[in-house]
Amino acid sequence: MVTKTSSKKGSERRASNKTPLATKSPQRFEAAKLDSLFVVLDAVAWLDAPSNGQVAQFAGIDPRTAGKLLKNACQIGLVERLGLIESTESGYALALPYPYKGSQEQKEAVVKEALVRLPLLTGVRQFLRLGDKLDIAVRKAATIAGITPFIPADLNPLVEWAQSLGALQPSLIAEDLVDAAETKKEQRHKEDRNRRIAFLSHSSMDKPFIRQLAADLTANGVDVWLDEQRIRVGDSIPEKIAQGLAGSDFFLIATSEYSVNSSWVQKELNNALVNEVQRRKVHILPLKLDTTPMPQIIADKKYADFSNSYKAGLDELLTALRGDV
Repeated sequence: MVTKTSSKKGSERRASNKTPLATKSPQRFEAAKLDSLFVVLDAVAWLDAPSNGQVAQFAGIDPRTAGKLLKNACQIGLVERLGLIESTESGYALALPYPYKGSQEQKEAVVKEALVRLPLLTGVRQFLRLGDKLDIAVRKAATIAGITPFIPADLNPLVEWAQSLGALQPSLIAEDLVDAAETKKEQRHKEDRNRRIAFLSHSSMDKPFIRQLAADLTANGVDVWLDEQRIRVGDSIPEKIAQGLAGSDFFLIATSEYSVNSSWVQKELNNALVNEVQRRKVHILPLKLDTTPMPQIIADKKYADFSNSYKAGLDELLTALRGDV
């Protein structure tokens, strides 16, 4: 005869032996078309700490789709979330330089570099190089990355993006992309000596000025990479800007009361960065936006002066950009 007590214990044992239900991985990558990512990045590059709704409206896409793409962009290090806006929603900003009006090839190169640098995919490439099949390589790399439980469907969209951009070639490293960008620049100089690409580094506080300048440079045939001066713990600035910088002819740094007092200038505008810029055969050209003194490290550089007249500063800048490279 089975007592009520033993029956209850038996039920508890049976319950404890059940396999727990799978839960969504915290690293779940959203299924979304890669082509739509670029209009989202355009929005983040142009707007000032936009919300999800603002990005969707600017890009002309559904807010839900924008949310998925923003989540993916944050996960692979293209975009970062900022503080609260009106206590309800976080804004977004670029985490990597981005060619706002650049070619499709340039934009794809930005995403490819972010994917190549992603630790999870670095692990995948390592296991592929060791001879594992892709599904096994992803499972092992996810384990090393601490992604538990491992749910293949949660990572499949990421793998598809990486495959479509060639970011899973087993022997590929980020340095290869930087070298390729520099090689393309040399080829461009031979084929089109008049085309210029400018890497524009600026404080987010100067964004209204930068929007106008980017529009005017683009209208005058200059391709512009936009880079907001943001640093995080562990960031390597030369590494962060490597590909966009290597493919550029000019490194434009907008100096103002905002940028000069920023942590970016105080901590990262140093000899290591200046040496990296010059090693990549890129001309440093400061932009003086107001009467704030130039940072000492670039005080001896010729600059375009916008402090008294925007038009005069733009003319100076265009003249310098059209010089020999």
